[in-house]
Amino acid sequence: MESVAKFMRKCTSKAEVRRALATLPAALLLSGVLGLPLSARACTELPAGTSFWVRLTTPVNSYTAKAGMPVEGFLLESPECENAPVFPMKVPVQGRVVSAHRVGLGLWHETAAIELSFDRLLPEGAAAIEIKGQVKVVDNAREEVKNGVVRGIRSTDTPQGRISSRLKYLPSLHLYPDPFLLGYKMLFPVFPEPEILLEPGTDVQVELTHVAALPADLAPVQPAPELDHVAELSTQLTGLPERTVTSKGKTADVVNVVFEGSRENLEHAFQAAGWKESEPVSKRAVMHQMYAFLAKTNYSTAPMSAQLLEGRRPDLTLEKTFDSYEKRNHLRIWAMGNTFDGQALWVSAAVRETGATLSVRHKGFIHHVSQDLAEEQRMVVRDLMAAGCLDSLGTIARPDMDHVMQNATGDLFRTDGSLTVVRIKPCAPDSQAAGFSNEPRPKPGSWAFRYTRRQILTVRSDLWRANCIYSLFDLTRMTVKALRANSSHRAEVAAFRQETSAPAPEDIKAFPSEEVPGP
Repeated sequence: MESVAKFMRKCTSKAEVRRALATLPAALLLSGVLGLPLSARACTELPAGTSFWVRLTTPVNSYTAKAGMPVEGFLLESPECENAPVFPMKVPVQGRVVSAHRVGLGLWHETAAIELSFDRLLPEGAAAIEIKGQVKVVDNAREEVKNGVVRGIRSTDTPQGRISSRLKYLPSLHLYPDPFLLGYKMLFPVFPEPEILLEPGTDVQVELTHVAALPADLAPVQPAPELDHVAELSTQLTGLPERTVTSKGKTADVVNVVFEGSRENLEHAFQAAGWKESEPVSKRAVMHQMYAFLAKTNYSTAPMSAQLLEGRRPDLTLEKTFDSYEKRNHLRIWAMGNTFDGQALWVSAAVRETGATLSVRHKGFIHHVSQDLAEEQRMVVRDLMAAGCLDSLGTIARPDMDHVMQNATGDLFRTDGSLTVVRIKPCAPDSQAAGFSNEPRPKPGSWAFRYTRRQILTVRSDLWRANCIYSLFDLTRMTVKALRANSSHRAEVAAFRQETSAPAPEDIKAFPSEEVPGP
């Protein structure tokens, strides 16, 4: 922090101090995410519980995986020691399959499972580092992770499965009372694929289960390139709106990322990083969305809801997902119409969607979003760095901005108010450079095999679940889960409203009593 202190001492006016404060978070971001050492560090080990992100470069699937099969990837985000990254990005990571079972025909298992272990880090110019890590999260996936095991979905656990196999039979213990319904399920069901497929480019969060010793001769992380004109740019961005609005005028997402570069470079950069441009809304897109929701699969170019910035629709709408319709990262990007330092300026709202639901209040499907906007900003940065398309980076503080806010559908955002500024450099639009694969997703088995498996899994599920006892249990479980989620959300919203309506500190000092009158 010595260089930061020297820079602050050079400021001779209030305006210069404000500009200095605006650039201060950039140093913190570069230190915490990208590896800029602010001071000397002496780390000898990584404690158990340390987590980091790995991007797989080899495919892993439940229908061919066997114990001992190698798994490879690279560091997408380094583990940290004393709040600083230990390794640079793209350090190779080696692992293996600990155990795996597939669904097959469904005679033995209804769901698939894979357990992975990550065993070695291979930093350049240093000896291999032995670790013991397990998967904690598979990003943007329909699969869940429990105790280090990636667990696949149950194909019959879908809305249409509940309607046709359980809710229909609430008044009766008798199986299959409706021949038409039985024929429909046998011939034309929307049936999700139960096997697990982790393609190259899949991001997994790994957590260390044991202490990992670090070598004494480990090379320090090289500083990431930092923008040298953040203070000047912050002055030009004065007056930039903080929020987007819906077509009905409701405040929506937070403007939190600024890009410098041509449209061509911007499009190539995100293409190389595995992002895709969303489709416009159409009848075909709506039907595709419905199918993706029911089949529990992804729709990598799904339309986005309309949002405006200063009355304009976005010039680019980009998204990134894996195998889930419910989860995705997305960006709405607007051209500012001017340039800075010879580069076009673009402003963007980056948001991570974490779930989809059918809302009666909003009369359609809505997506819930992650509260942590800072994590979404970091994700955009690390994706562009992994693709080799990031030239330099900076951060502009907005100290007057609210740190907690609500979007148009009632979800909460939490932010430090900063604008992440990314300067894009020309890069080849080759997604394989960032670890992604352009190969088509393989089909697990022939049509006859999948048809037979579908019938076996359907009958197996109905024998156990198509009765009023299980249906009552299932409805009770879903109702309790929904009530708890609604109660938690109402409590968060109430706390948010109380916080945003509370008197400012200077107003509180005006009252002689310790009790503050209500608003």
